[in-house]
Amino acid sequence: MRRTIVLAAWAASVLLSAGAVAQEIPRPDYLTYLPAGDALPIAAQPATSAFHLYGDTAAPEYVDRDPRNGIDDARDRWLTALAVRFAPWMIRNTVDFPMDWRRFVYQGASFPLFVDVFDQSGEHPRLVRSESIDLQNIERIPCPFTGEAAARDTTPDCRLLALLERLAPDRRAAPRASPPGDVEAEVLFFDMPGNSPATWSQVYEGAAKGTLSRDYLGWAKTFVHPLVAPVAGHPESEPRFDLILQYWFFYPYNDAGNIHEGDWEHINVLLTTRDQGPRQFTREELQALLAGPVPVDDFIIREVQYYFHHWMQALDYFLPNVYLPRDEWKRQVDSLPQDRFGEMEIWEQTRRQVYLDEEETRLNLHPIIFVGGDNRGLQQLISAPSRFGRASHGSYPFVGLYKDIGPQSTGELIKHRWDLFRTPPDSAAPETEPIVRLDNPDRIELVPDWERVLPLALTEAPARARWSWLLLPIHFGYPATKSPFAGIVKYAETGNVGAATPPFNNAWNRSGAAPGYSAYQPHSLPSDYPASLQDNFVTGWGFFNLTAPTLVTLPGIDIVYRLVSAPFRRRDKSSGPAFFISQSVPFRVVGATAGASQFWPGESWLGLFLHDELGFALLDSVVTRAGTLDLDLQGAGSEREAAAQWLAGANLYIGRKFVSESSLRHSRSSLAVNLAATNIPGAIPVQGELNFWEYVGSLRYNLAVESFQPFVKAGYGLSWYRIEDVTFDGNQLGAGEGEWVRKPGFVENLLPNTWHLGAGVEYLPVSSVGGVDFGIKGDVAVHTHNLGIKPETGELSFVQETRIYRWVVSLAGALTF
Repeated sequence: MRRTIVLAAWAASVLLSAGAVAQEIPRPDYLTYLPAGDALPIAAQPATSAFHLYGDTAAPEYVDRDPRNGIDDARDRWLTALAVRFAPWMIRNTVDFPMDWRRFVYQGASFPLFVDVFDQSGEHPRLVRSESIDLQNIERIPCPFTGEAAARDTTPDCRLLALLERLAPDRRAAPRASPPGDVEAEVLFFDMPGNSPATWSQVYEGAAKGTLSRDYLGWAKTFVHPLVAPVAGHPESEPRFDLILQYWFFYPYNDAGNIHEGDWEHINVLLTTRDQGPRQFTREELQALLAGPVPVDDFIIREVQYYFHHWMQALDYFLPNVYLPRDEWKRQVDSLPQDRFGEMEIWEQTRRQVYLDEEETRLNLHPIIFVGGDNRGLQQLISAPSRFGRASHGSYPFVGLYKDIGPQSTGELIKHRWDLFRTPPDSAAPETEPIVRLDNPDRIELVPDWERVLPLALTEAPARARWSWLLLPIHFGYPATKSPFAGIVKYAETGNVGAATPPFNNAWNRSGAAPGYSAYQPHSLPSDYPASLQDNFVTGWGFFNLTAPTLVTLPGIDIVYRLVSAPFRRRDKSSGPAFFISQSVPFRVVGATAGASQFWPGESWLGLFLHDELGFALLDSVVTRAGTLDLDLQGAGSEREAAAQWLAGANLYIGRKFVSESSLRHSRSSLAVNLAATNIPGAIPVQGELNFWEYVGSLRYNLAVESFQPFVKAGYGLSWYRIEDVTFDGNQLGAGEGEWVRKPGFVENLLPNTWHLGAGVEYLPVSSVGGVDFGIKGDVAVHTHNLGIKPETGELSFVQETRIYRWVVSLAGALTF
């Protein structure tokens, strides 16, 4: 009951918003779209402080002057060189690229930090006050006061200082009980340009659609956060550590499956040295490495962790070791167990991206990021057609279809030439290039732990202007935007909330899977066959995906479409595999079936003896035998043999739940009737053979997905038949056969003429991902259609059209893979 109510509420909410252009939700309503409770930043890794990664503030040689960022200047230069050496190359799906958000501060006449305060004591929130602090004016007029005096002053810097004193981490007052009738919530945000996909395109695109506005040339930037993290699984007496560079990317909007302003994405690059290899650092090794420090040219990548939506996919460069010569690498690959189907293809692709040429002579130390993809979600069916839905900005390692990264098997299609990065532009090339290279010191900014800049921000106006974003719970965009699924549950994140600053992201200062980020350990399968209805969707078509993209998944049509399109897909250099998590990987993709079915023709089938020319021949024979036209012709009994059909077919498996079944069936069975007529003694036997053909297309839904799979199914078909070897009292009647009824041709009878509904069960004694499976299936279905003997207008007929209902029992075996 509860699930039904939630689904009904979801359907109502998305349908009400389907026709509207995404836009901001007005105050005070947006508060109900935000997660309840105070947002708190993630603290620094103790190891980062213990190893003095940013420099030892107590050391006499410590200098933090240029830049003033809480990092020793010498260490800053070394870390920046590391960040440049391993900065990613980004292959874009749209015109978007990661931007320096600070450029927005000085783009216009002002750039306010909004502060909204709400009263939540009633049923609905009430806006108490709203104020703004112009960040452009922080350094112009530094606050001359501290403490309570600063809180009373109205200059922007004093107001920002007061905000830091009240809300910055480690400065907040201890939690206390809230008195009745006094429940306040405070929301901080930047309002980025535009408020919907349509207006975002106007702001960020150039005069021609799909081009970048020149206003944003030179804005590319990645914010790099270095850290040291302990490696899980080692005893406290023998700890191991990782040296990590977190590359954070800011995008001013997201217009994919969910719509919101402000978007922070990131990847982690775990470093090692050539001598260290795959081993994590001991305490002594890392201390020695940082004391030097070791030249940056000695470092290589140990692992890259890609984050997209609520997932993290790790590429281990040493398992197998991509730095080995190919022959040695191949021997190592052959010795490794493969835990997931297609893991060999993932290893191979990882190695390809580590080299800039097929001969593997030029090493690439820049992670390749495919930015965002084309949305493949059911929410498209409730959207109006548009050219949006391609800017999710997730950081993906490979070309391909990533399944199950959203609800209801929602996926994203990353479609590029995988080797595009092998002919990169210059590192200073403008952002109009399809690849944006971030390995440029001008596109790198180091970001320390917030603990390092908090003392600076509390005492220096320039530091407040530069680092307050790292300290305050700021939404980088208007707090909530209308979007599919928005507001299903009040006071919860449903994908339409402006992204918070990185320290308030659960992945900050963390390696691998983190709260809100599950490990994406995919199986790699060919993408030739859809694994769900939405796999064939075209991003931007909206509800027009109910046309051709849906039709090509229907039984019969899907096989024809796959056969016709196969040559084109093989030549498509931008297509890749499909990636699945273990919980939903389809262990069956395509299969062949063979077996038998049976039905029992009812008396209505006897009408075929009176159809068209065969009926005229029968009447002529009866009149000849009776010697008169005045006769009363009646049936005196009939015999109908069960129609035993052989069947052969093909199945396409759409994930684990849905199956598109197509089969061709044929049978021959006898039909006989004894005719009694005036002036004819006894009964005249009329016999024939029913030659029956049928195509059956079923869409099947599995109620369970293990070895025993009960299912229900429904579908359509084409059935055609005729009576053959017809005899009248032992002699051939007329031409001996009737005309084909509803036989399909190139022009006529191509639409379904038979419909069915049924249920059954399949047992799979043998099943495995990527292997050959065998199943035994039995089902019962009721098929219905007209007999098909309705005469053309003006024609004489001896029988009336009738509706046929026949129960069909089938038993078949299926060989699939």
